[in-house]
Amino acid sequence: MLKKIVLTLILFTGLTAYAGENYLNSVVIDNNDGKTSVILRSDEPAKLKREVETQNKVVLTLKGITQSPNINTLYKNASNVNGLMIQNEGNSGLKIYIDAPDISKADIIFDTPDSAPLKAADNMGESKIVWSVISIVILLVLMRSAKNITCKPAVKKDINEIIKEREKAMYRNFQKEIASMPSAHYKLKSYKKHVLKGETLRHYSKV
Repeated sequence: MLKKIVLTLILFTGLTAYAGENYLNSVVIDNNDGKTSVILRSDEPAKLKREVETQNKVVLTLKGITQSPNINTLYKNASNVNGLMIQNEGNSGLKIYIDAPDISKADIIFDTPDSAPLKAADNMGESKIVWSVISIVILLVLMRSAKNITCKPAVKKDINEIIKEREKAMYRNFQKEIASMPSAHYKLKSYKKHVLKGETLRHYSKV
């Protein structure tokens, strides 16, 4: 199972590394009947995290996307926008700072050539949860494997117990030797049939 998880992670990383570039081509602030939307026109949707600083100020952090050299900003019925700034965040990330009335309540929408406009969610938090669960599963698998591999340590006997066991063994051997030694009244089996019951040496001396 561990091998399957590692192979899946390697495959996922490889596909991510070889994926095509995703460009943000324009940012549109659209105010329709008092409802403001931030439309991000890009090649593909990207991971998004929204940080609300105040009711009128938000910061959008995007991952897996870079800004196009010809990026532009458009305002539809939104002349009261106080500021919009796009900043590069590493090799594949962007930060978008927006200052506009009630912008914290605005919908964030990805508009891509291959799909209908898609309302974005704060999927960076979801991604962290998924990777946390994967990390916990991998850790549990490793702990279980290590538990199966680890041998139980040999129990060290107390010196007194060892001496007692040796004394018992010696005593048992001594009893066996005593039992096998001939006694004072031992009679040879081969002469038993020639001796009558009740006969003694005194009896033979009188004969």
